[in-house]
Amino acid sequence: MRRQDTIYRIARFVVWVIAKTVFRLKVTGQENIPKDGSLLVCANHSSNWDPVFLVSAIPPNRAVRYMAKEELFKVPALKQLMIAAGTYPVGRGQGDRQALKRTIELLNSDETVGIFPEGTRSAPGEFTAAQPGVGFFALRSNAQILPIAIIGSYRPFKRMHVAIGKPVDISDLRDQRGAAKSISDRIMDEIKSVYFNHA
Repeated sequence: MRRQDTIYRIARFVVWVIAKTVFRLKVTGQENIPKDGSLLVCANHSSNWDPVFLVSAIPPNRAVRYMAKEELFKVPALKQLMIAAGTYPVGRGQGDRQALKRTIELLNSDETVGIFPEGTRSAPGEFTAAQPGVGFFALRSNAQILPIAIIGSYRPFKRMHVAIGKPVDISDLRDQRGAAKSISDRIMDEIKSVYFNHA
């Protein structure tokens, strides 16, 4: 096992314990997670806790890689841990070519990448329009797209629920004009559908 994977599994176990004990995390729909191949994990975003819940919901054999704001990589100890676990930096508010390239490379190497299509946080139960970036990644890879809803108040000892939907079919959109935006919108619609079916 790669050192990166070992560190990831240790970190995942720690955050899983926190999610289960502090937030009474409930996960449904794990049978919808593809067993192999690259995977684009897409979820709504209301809190900095969201990556913790997603990592806890996805089995450890599928290490979820994330883009993280570049400011976090300026903290020496945190930087080394994040790099070791497979997190990589992105410049906020700009088209970061290196981060985009890295995401495509991961998806074309059968990795799992986590992304929040809205690009920013919104209040629990509320949604903003998806950014075209998630559609861009879907178009430039053969990754399966997994819609996930994170449901709850984010209050300690109040249950949080991660509901995993079935992979999104985008085959009919790939050749359309403006496909990236259409794909992003469909993914966001699926996330909302999963959310309201379980809220």
